[in-house]
Amino acid sequence: KDIRQVTLKSLRENLSIVLQDVFLFNGTIYDNIAYGGSNPTQEEVYEAAKIARADAFIREMPDGYQTAIGERGVRLSGGQKQRVAVASAIASERPLIVFDEPTSGLDLFHMRQVAEVVNRITEQGRTAVVVTHDPEFILRCCKFVIHMEHGKIQESYSLCEPEGRERLLRFFLNEMG
Repeated sequence: KDIRQVTLKSLRENLSIVLQDVFLFNGTIYDNIAYGGSNPTQEEVYEAAKIARADAFIREMPDGYQTAIGERGVRLSGGQKQRVAVASAIASERPLIVFDEPTSGLDLFHMRQVAEVVNRITEQGRTAVVVTHDPEFILRCCKFVIHMEHGKIQESYSLCEPEGRERLLRFFLNEMG
């Protein structure tokens, strides 16, 4: 669809965005996950947290906030915050999830975890669009590449074909050289 022809209401109903910098509000991680959805059930929130690997700290408060009895929130790593944002997008049950630099600042281990989650989302029949400068991440979870510059498509190709992988690697090697 031409994005200029889509209403804001339609976008809200069909699209979730996982931003590079995750902001968590004053509430439990559970509350943060549930907020992004369209009234998800408790089971749906827990399932989304499990898929995104955020279930281990789902009852915690984020750092910087306090519980009603004055307990301080837990400090979450960048990867953990990213998993909360991904869980929120999963719980939303929207068919399209856009990931904006989801591996920014993550180490290799956590990058692989995010790639695994993106793969699980697409296995559920949802569409994931990833904006990234990370070729290894692309190779782990993307099937199609679109190179854009200044808002215009420069080239596009499938990674399912051997020449697609070669084009991707050549692009990044040329950009670095």
